[in-house]
Amino acid sequence: MNPACKQYSTDIIGLKRPTALDKLFDSIPKPKGAVPEFGLPKWKVMPLESKIPMVPGPEGVYNFTRRKLGEELWISTPDAEFNLSDPYGYEIQWTYDSLHDKHLLPHFSKPNIIRHLIRSGFVTKNLDAKCSLKDYNMYRRYLRRLHCDSIKKELNRRTKQSIEERAILYAQEQAEKEVKRLRERERLMELRKSAIMQSKMAEKMKLQKQKEKQRKIDERLQALAQKKKETQQMRYIKSKAHAEIIQQKQIAATDIRRQKIIQTLLEWNRKERIRKKMREMRLAHEQEEKRKIIELKWEERLEFQKKQIEKEQFLLQCIEDQRNKFIDAYQEKVDRETERMKRLFEDVKMYIRCYLARHLPGSRERICCEKYFDDDEDETSFVESDKKDAAKLIKQDKVRKFLLSISIIKTANYIINKKQY
Repeated sequence: MNPACKQYSTDIIGLKRPTALDKLFDSIPKPKGAVPEFGLPKWKVMPLESKIPMVPGPEGVYNFTRRKLGEELWISTPDAEFNLSDPYGYEIQWTYDSLHDKHLLPHFSKPNIIRHLIRSGFVTKNLDAKCSLKDYNMYRRYLRRLHCDSIKKELNRRTKQSIEERAILYAQEQAEKEVKRLRERERLMELRKSAIMQSKMAEKMKLQKQKEKQRKIDERLQALAQKKKETQQMRYIKSKAHAEIIQQKQIAATDIRRQKIIQTLLEWNRKERIRKKMREMRLAHEQEEKRKIIELKWEERLEFQKKQIEKEQFLLQCIEDQRNKFIDAYQEKVDRETERMKRLFEDVKMYIRCYLARHLPGSRERICCEKYFDDDEDETSFVESDKKDAAKLIKQDKVRKFLLSISIIKTANYIINKKQY
C-alpha cells in the first residue's frame, strides 16, 4: 500500500466501491436536469434516488430550479412503456405549476411580468423557475423514473444481443454435431450391413420359435380378453361413482372459491386501512423524533451555557480568593510592622526615661530599665518624680530637649494609631 494511503486505511474500508451495475448506471446518460448546477459539490454526484438535504446557507448562494419559465415538467420519451408500478401516485405526485404551463408562456414573456417575477423571487435572472426543496426532490424522483426506463431499454438491448450471440454459437455447435453424427451414421451403416447378413440366418431360427411362441400367446390373449371385459365393467362402475364424487367436489370448490374471493376483498380493505393507519403513525413518530432531537439539542446547549456560567463564577471566586489571600498577607505584614513600631516606641520611651533619670540636675542616678521595675507603682512614682524635676527646670535651657523628646513620642503615637486604622 502507498504510505500516503495507510493513514486512510479505515476510511478506505468504509468506502462504498462501485459495482458492475453502478458502472452500467453511470454509463447511461441521465436526463436533462438530473445533475444540479447549484449547491454543494456532492449534490452533483448524489444518485437520483437520494433526496437533496436541507442545508442552511447564505442568502442567494443557491436556488432550487427545475426548468425554464414556460417549459413543461412532466414530459416522457416517445418510446416509453406504459408504467403501472405506482397506480395510487405514492411515489410521484403530478402537481400543476403555473410557471411551467406552456399556454401561459406569452403572458410570462412580457418584460414587466418578468421583472415582477424576478423581484418577487419566483424566477432567477436566467429565467429558471424556482421551487421548494420538496418539489425539487419530487422532480428528482420523476427524473429517476426516466433514467430507470433508459436503463431498462439498455438492459433489454444487451439481453437481446447476448441471446442472438448464444443462438449463433448454438447453431455452430449443432452444425459441428451434425457433421459428427453423419460420419457416425455412415460407419453404423457399414456395420449394419454386415449385421443384417448375420441376422437373416438367425431370423430363420427365430421364426420357428416365434410360431410356437405365437400359439401360446394367442391362448393367453383369449384369457386376457375375458379378464379385460370383466375389468372394464368394474372400471365403469367405479368411474361413475368417482364422477359423482368429483361433481360434488366441484360444487364445494365453487363455494369455497366464492368465499375466498370475498375474504380476499375484505382482507385487502383491512390491509389498506392498516397501511394508512401505519403511515399516519409513522409520520407522527417522525415528527415526534424531530421534536425530541430539537429538545435534546436545546437541553445540550442550555447545559453547556450553565456549565460555562458556573466555570466563569468559579474563576471569579478563584480571583476573589487570591485577592483575599493577598489582603490577609498584607494585613499580617501591617500588623507585624505595627508591633515592631510599638516595640520601637516603648524602647524610645524607655530611653528618654533613662536619659532624664541620669542627666537631669538633682535626679538620682539609678537603673531605670523596665525589666528592673518591681511593679507598676514604682514606674508611676518614678514618672511623677520626673515631672516634678522637670517643672523646677522650666526656665533652664535643657527643658527644650525634654519638650522635643515629648513631641517625638506624640508623633510616633499618631503614626502608630493611623496605621492601625
